[in-house]
Amino acid sequence: MNAVRVPWSSASFLVYFGGLTIFASGLALLAVQGSSKGEAGFVLWAAIVLAAFLACAEGFRRTGHAVAAGLFAFNSVWSSVVLVGALENWFGWLANSDSPFGGFHLSLLLLELVALVGAVFALTVYRFPLLSGLAAAAGWFFVTDLISNGGNWTAIVTIAVGLVLLGVGVSVDGGPSRPFGFWVHVVAGLTIGGGLLWFFHSGDFEWFLIAVAALAYVALGDRLMRSSWVVLSAWGLLQVATHFSDKWSGFSGGEFFPLSLFLFPLFGFGYGDPLAGGGNHVWVPPVTYAILGFVFVAIGLFIARRRRDAIPAAELL
Repeated sequence: MNAVRVPWSSASFLVYFGGLTIFASGLALLAVQGSSKGEAGFVLWAAIVLAAFLACAEGFRRTGHAVAAGLFAFNSVWSSVVLVGALENWFGWLANSDSPFGGFHLSLLLLELVALVGAVFALTVYRFPLLSGLAAAAGWFFVTDLISNGGNWTAIVTIAVGLVLLGVGVSVDGGPSRPFGFWVHVVAGLTIGGGLLWFFHSGDFEWFLIAVAALAYVALGDRLMRSSWVVLSAWGLLQVATHFSDKWSGFSGGEFFPLSLFLFPLFGFGYGDPLAGGGNHVWVPPVTYAILGFVFVAIGLFIARRRRDAIPAAELL
């Protein structure tokens, strides 16, 4: 199955951004209507939104606008889930669960199955790569919810599903359907990494293991020529740097400390005056992140040099 290729351009960016903006707007509209129109009214509005998205997707497909058609197909999948959920809620079947994986609820499993089947069906019709990521994510959620109940077992299942998705992505990469593999690799990296972070996120040694896993992501991404693994590895290494810079500096900025560090002199996030001392080594986080930045540059240059050396001289002329 040939994929719809989406080369980067100003036009593709605007279409993507517009489609995702419509996605957010549709969710907001349904949230507003759901709170003001009652259960039956919410079902009606969910059906209207779904019909509008389906009409746009099919209209763009028939006129040859494959990217726009794929984006509206993506919106149609999630809006179909909303419609089924609205019907369940209207009939009193929708379960109320505090945890996404807590308990065994047929109504929630049905919603996850609708997302999975809808994504796979839309993928076969519209051949839009983003839909493969949606199918992978829905498949992970359905399987994990079906056989786990939160906690460590959910993390184990998540890692296992991620490894399966990695295998699927590698198999897809080997043929003409390679564009479909990108989003599968993204979901695989997120699920494996998320499961590892569940188990290893407290002590120094555990964060060292996360750093090792992040470097393994770099090697895997380079081997598969899939940049998503490298991007996720960079995020993981930033979290490792955050942990150690927090510890060594005496601050407690949390896992998103880099942003708050650079903003607190302007807006004040409770870290005190950075020039007032107080036992805090305010210079440690910037130095830590600078060193990590040089590590990123060094890894990038190493990968670029190795790939350049692997290209035959005739291909460079």
